[in-house]
Amino acid sequence: MPVPESEKHPQKKGNKMTMDPQFFEFWGNYLLMVAKGQRQMEDAAKWVNQGFKGFEDLTTMFGKLYGLDRKEKGPSQDSGNWNKATTDFSRSLADWMGLMGWVPAEEYRTVRKKYDGLKEKVIAQEETIRHLRNLLNKEGNPHTEVVLGFAELVQKQTREFQDLMMDMGNAFGTDKPNNKK
Repeated sequence: MPVPESEKHPQKKGNKMTMDPQFFEFWGNYLLMVAKGQRQMEDAAKWVNQGFKGFEDLTTMFGKLYGLDRKEKGPSQDSGNWNKATTDFSRSLADWMGLMGWVPAEEYRTVRKKYDGLKEKVIAQEETIRHLRNLLNKEGNPHTEVVLGFAELVQKQTREFQDLMMDMGNAFGTDKPNNKK
């Protein structure tokens, strides 16, 4: 059962995060079953992805821990309590995964797809830059000649300005410009 974006973050009380205590009890019991070889971790993933259905022993354990009386089929008559419990559990699972630094598979696939698209875009842009640089470096290219001509003009003006300053310094009786700061 997907958790709404607004509920993906741990609840905070002061500076401490709080998670559903039944969540930890459920996983503690489940991990004990895994250690005894009675369950596989894949079963839990399937159970959560199927909306907390399909593995009756997990559903029963979940109902007991969350105070939900289960009948033979499906959740109790009060589906509001069932929905709240599954929402709390899903939120706690997402929070716990976030604290462990784990990323949900769907979020990973989305980011990976975006990354692959950006990687292709970078490759295309690098090829364009390489092509444009080659065009600029070609002999006889009018753009290259304009840039080189402008660079020469700036150098010539710099030399002429320095000569002018030297001449003015000489005219006023100093050999070097005054470098006082």
